[in-house]
Amino acid sequence: MRRFTLISAAAAALACAVVPSGHAAAPTPVPSLTPAATHRLWERLASRPQPLARTADCRPARAIFYAATDWLRLATNLAQNASPCAQYYVTVPPLTSDKSQPRPGQAAQIRALGPNFHALAEISFAGWTRWVASNASDWFTAGVTARQRMAAAGYDVAAGDTWAMNEVSTAVRRNTGSARLNLEEFLRGLDDGGGNPAKGVVFVIGQNQGGDQTAYRTTLQSWLQDSTFWDTVGQYVSDWMQETYGDMRAYAVAGSSPQQRRDSLVQFLGHPLALSNAGGDLTPSARAFMVANYGPLANAAWSWSTAYGWTSVPFDQMQDYVSAQAYAVRALDAQSGFPSDRFGFAWAPNNTQGLSAGDFTRETAAILQRLGQAVRDSAVTVDPNDPGIGACQPNWCQTVIPGAAFTDQWSLFSVWTGTSVAFATTPATLTAGTTAGPLSVQLRTGSIATNAMADTPVTLTTTSPKGQFAAAATGPWTHSLVLTIPAGQSSATFFYQDTLAGTPTLTAVQAGQPPATQVVTVAAAAPALLQIQGGSTTVVGGKKRLFAARVSDQYGNPSAAPVAWAIAPAALGTVSPATGSSTTFTASSTAAGQGRLKATVGGLTDSVSVKVVRPPARVAYTLQRWEAGHLVVTVVVVRGAARAKGIPVTLVVRRGSSLVAHATGRTDAHGRFVWRSTHVLPPGRYRVRATVR
Repeated sequence: MRRFTLISAAAAALACAVVPSGHAAAPTPVPSLTPAATHRLWERLASRPQPLARTADCRPARAIFYAATDWLRLATNLAQNASPCAQYYVTVPPLTSDKSQPRPGQAAQIRALGPNFHALAEISFAGWTRWVASNASDWFTAGVTARQRMAAAGYDVAAGDTWAMNEVSTAVRRNTGSARLNLEEFLRGLDDGGGNPAKGVVFVIGQNQGGDQTAYRTTLQSWLQDSTFWDTVGQYVSDWMQETYGDMRAYAVAGSSPQQRRDSLVQFLGHPLALSNAGGDLTPSARAFMVANYGPLANAAWSWSTAYGWTSVPFDQMQDYVSAQAYAVRALDAQSGFPSDRFGFAWAPNNTQGLSAGDFTRETAAILQRLGQAVRDSAVTVDPNDPGIGACQPNWCQTVIPGAAFTDQWSLFSVWTGTSVAFATTPATLTAGTTAGPLSVQLRTGSIATNAMADTPVTLTTTSPKGQFAAAATGPWTHSLVLTIPAGQSSATFFYQDTLAGTPTLTAVQAGQPPATQVVTVAAAAPALLQIQGGSTTVVGGKKRLFAARVSDQYGNPSAAPVAWAIAPAALGTVSPATGSSTTFTASSTAAGQGRLKATVGGLTDSVSVKVVRPPARVAYTLQRWEAGHLVVTVVVVRGAARAKGIPVTLVVRRGSSLVAHATGRTDAHGRFVWRSTHVLPPGRYRVRATVR
């Protein structure tokens, strides 16, 4: 009979210590929260003479379990409810004091549960990061050393044990620095093991189920296009497990069927596989790797509000959730056409609800039992058209949380969002003849900046015939520029100059993608030319004349700079307005002479000759009256609006066809010429005509 050392009661009590709700700290790792009961069950299971018999309707699976603590109780409960066609892999955490040291004396106890049970040495990426730094070593050596320490701790690769890396960080997904290369070298060392090859399991850091996943989806798309990475890790990894720790508030929706819940879970659990398939020709290596190695790491960790999704519910609801996830992972692989299933669950009991030690032990045991049964029962073909439904029988997959609602964010991972170029800087405003920049173009997936997988050329053009581009402020300048966004970067900068004022459109084109456009504003430069339109002119006193000025910069662009107007001498008339692109000159009706109309803009001036002439004298009106039988005629003569003195006037008076009088004379100081008939005239109709000679 194989035996193992029981954990102390103090350690078990510590593992059951209350952690405040929402706290992300993990309980202290111990082999079992119930050492005595686990030992009794282990002895019974380890003494079974034969493995379980397989049945024809049992779907094969690789079931991988991450255990933050309580790994031996997890393994024995799984063995008690084992599926005959599943291979079970259970992680054992490293030593708390030194996470580069595997925990000894545990692997054999898991293997003793049967030929389909295997121990996984948890390889802490964070722990080995510290080891590499403190030993000034490299990542390949770290991997080889980890394998050597595994063997010393009792892990037997020949018997089916292997390693499980926990966990691939966001730096790898984002391609920060040398993170991907470091991971590749670490995996190569782990697989090599000093000449004893063994592929292993990789856990990938998870993402919250709720919230906007746009940025995450964009980063994941970029990662999936890194063919070199996926081709490399495919040589060393047997199981690529995405941490998909769900939120029960996105599951337990009132009025929903188990199938609707399954479909929502499948979208979340299988999103990396769906996205790699959606990538088509962009993701051939990632797709091949995912088809061969991908599995979701679902969540049996209870009770958590952070770190492991959201499972802060009563234990019976957690049992329901575990059942539904087992149903969904089976459906995911069946829908993908895989001949066997690959999935896993995280186990991390955490007493955030303040339960007594006895209640916490009892309720976590119930969840473990349901987990083992759900994995087992989901393998049996109950309905060929509904694979995995056995996990929900007889009445699971139906619990309700008030306010729970499905999220459609994860359905978007079945559609690839193309990466195209966009202008990353705001529209430029520049003065003709000057340079705007640095400006930039950027690769974006949706609205998220995306690093180029390879050097990506972008062609820049402008609608302005005088516009030019350059990659540097000093040139050389060209009307069309091919700019390269380097691999690993999302943007590139350029400079723009133009001598034609207006609002030209800049266009950026990446081959095979829609063009991006941006309108820039080019303002005229400082005025360099001022010219009054038309030449010298003569204006009759009292009349008006419109004058306009053309102002332009050194490139011929019209300028809106205000023009100041003036007439000299001022007695010749007035200008209105005094400032503007044009003005109206009104000639004096009383003064005459030669002058100049002047336009001024800054230090620029121009002028034209203006001659003002007196307006001609004219008869304004005539008055007739009778005085003692004599006809008296008064002629009033004016120049413009003023009475005119000394103007010769001719006056003709007729009665019918008869000439009565023909008189001449000059106007007096009041502009009047008065004529009185010499003789008394008979009454009648007289016609008077006065003209200026």
